[in-house]
Amino acid sequence: MKKSILIFLLLISTFLLAQNAELSPEETIALFETYEQQSEDFNQKRELDSMQVYLKKLDALVPKIQDSSYNYRADLIRGSVLTRNTQSDQAMKVLLKASEFFKLQKDFKNYYRARYKIGICYYYVNRREDTKTAMLEVVENKQYISEDLATSALANIGAVNIELGMQQKDNALFQDAINRFNKAISINRKSNKYTKLASNYSLLAESYNQLKDRQKALKLLDSAIYFAQKDKNAGQEGFAQIKKGNIFTKGKQYSQARNMFDKAIKTYKNADDNPSLLYAYIEKKRMYMLMESYEAASKLGDSIYGLTIENYNKRFADGISEMETKYKTAEKEREILEQRAEIAEKGLALKEREYQIYAALALALLMLVLGYLFYNQQKLKNKQLVKENKLKVALKEIETQNKLQEQRLRISRDLHDNIGAQLSFIISSIDNLKYASKETSVEFKDKLSYISEFTSATIDQLRDTIWAMNKDEISLTDLQSRTLAFIEKAKMAKQDVKFKFNNEINSSIQFTAIEGMHLFRVLQEAINNALKYANANLITVDFKEVDKQIIIEIKDDGVGFEKETVQLGNGLYNMQKRMDEINADIDINSKPSEGTEIVVKF
Repeated sequence: MKKSILIFLLLISTFLLAQNAELSPEETIALFETYEQQSEDFNQKRELDSMQVYLKKLDALVPKIQDSSYNYRADLIRGSVLTRNTQSDQAMKVLLKASEFFKLQKDFKNYYRARYKIGICYYYVNRREDTKTAMLEVVENKQYISEDLATSALANIGAVNIELGMQQKDNALFQDAINRFNKAISINRKSNKYTKLASNYSLLAESYNQLKDRQKALKLLDSAIYFAQKDKNAGQEGFAQIKKGNIFTKGKQYSQARNMFDKAIKTYKNADDNPSLLYAYIEKKRMYMLMESYEAASKLGDSIYGLTIENYNKRFADGISEMETKYKTAEKEREILEQRAEIAEKGLALKEREYQIYAALALALLMLVLGYLFYNQQKLKNKQLVKENKLKVALKEIETQNKLQEQRLRISRDLHDNIGAQLSFIISSIDNLKYASKETSVEFKDKLSYISEFTSATIDQLRDTIWAMNKDEISLTDLQSRTLAFIEKAKMAKQDVKFKFNNEINSSIQFTAIEGMHLFRVLQEAINNALKYANANLITVDFKEVDKQIIIEIKDDGVGFEKETVQLGNGLYNMQKRMDEINADIDINSKPSEGTEIVVKF
């Protein structure tokens, strides 16, 4: 079935390539310009992934166009992609080379497009004066470019003037920024560029804020929020709300400031924009610090820490997804090589039939002998080809596994050497702080102890994660050994609690790294819950196998609880979620005074 689907996809791909190859030169140029405009639209929206997709399409069309200028036009898009990807040095090389080409060709439209992009690249490396010079050159030659690009350059000059004005304490630069933003707003209103209007109004408000006209700034930020909502641009909306919150904070209007920060947090949560959400939390925490509401600031600090960890986990998961994608690509290549070997074998059989027909028609012994010798020679060649292809398949598999293992080891080393070392440093610093702060309150020392314990637990979780990452598969023995090690730690923490461990499974069982990690986390959480809340004297862990199903039971003789009246906490909810992800079942049985039993079936 898989072979049939692959053959079908190859035929479709061949057909599409043929269709593309049949485009006339005029149609190819028209398609190039369409892709070029779509790339610029995605650039305005800061959608880097989409820009990269269309850059590949442009690169595929360039060899079919007998005009070198299209190569440099593709480089303008490439420069924007490199700039957005923080590869500013490479971006500048590409853009400067393209601008020189267009200047020699007297293609001023694309030359000033290049100058605009060079200005953006200067901005990314904090060369504000160079940015301003490039943007002024674009505005002064606006007859060669689109009104939209000229207006963007005008607004960029205003943005740079705000920053320079703040550095140089020069109100004239703020006034110049106001004039430029008013012009940009007038142009963007005519063409209903709502997102640009939202940005223009936010920056115009900042100009008035720097001139101490806070009431004017607040009104302009209301306009920014209005246009951002009109275009459903959560980024601009949240940015304007945070700016309003900061102005209210400066005026000690803390109630209004808190309201604005809460709106921004809600906006970014709905948009699933974690980096911007982190910015909103930090600004709200700064407000609490100015209010001297240290307890509220501390609680918000916990949210900031949790969001930071979530962002790290997402990046970590993205790295693992990229590894899996590369592995699947290698698998597809391996399947293609196997198909080539099979085709070679079929070709051998076809040749054999052809030689038999030739031999029958020749009716000559000499021709039969010669044909037979020739056939044997071909047979040896094809067998050799089959062997070579199978060897390539084997080498490809080994290479893929080695790369995957190297990537895992690199990430493990980074986690252990960098994150582990930093967490250990935090624990050491907190312990030093506890001993140094002899006259501080008990509450403050308890808080330090909690942070130290939490960091130690994080190190343990990090080690467990590294343990799982370094294995393609986790055996039942590995899982049980890890569980026993955890129980030994628990015995030291709770010496009045007894543990009983039973294993009734005789067969060797292998789990994937993800399955083994999830099962261990559930065992860990169940034992932790029994230690913390059950007030138990005995905790029993049983491993069984019934009808080819693994059953893990964690029992305690503690106080128990009434499931119908007690709301499940995050720990029990996370246990259920982990088992759902590996298609396992989990039952939680408990009654008051009869203990608790957690049963996992996999």
